Amino acid sequence: MNKLRVIIVDDEPLALDFLRSILSELSHVVIVAECRNGKEAIAAASELVPDLMFLDIQLPGINGFEVVKALQSDVMPMVVFVTAFDQYAIDAFDLHAVDYVLKPLDNDRVGRAVERAIDRLKINKKNDS
Repeated sequence: MNKLRVIIVDDEPLALDFLRSILSELSHVVIVAECRNGKEAIAAASELVPDLMFLDIQLPGINGFEVVKALQSDVMPMVVFVTAFDQYAIDAFDLHAVDYVLKPLDNDRVGRAVERAIDRLKINKKNDS
């Protein structure tokens, strides 16, 4: 299987750094962009067409939900929402999120989110065949 092309979106530098360090350890992931706000995320996703986006919900300007709504379906990556707040979980899954990971992050939980994304990608490819 090809590596998952991933974009990380978080306005908190420490969270962005920590998520990068976790994902960098996974052999089936390649980080193609890091974004600090919603506008950057929309531009990066439109240009790079990643497989997966780790997306914070509370971002300056355009929040994570607005990012998802702004992307066209043909460039829409799978999304794992990453946030410190559990009250957005229902809304996240209404937008067909692959997973919803609460901060503080840990390696195992992020790894499980990536595995879910891989499983969904396999199902989607199977259905497209």
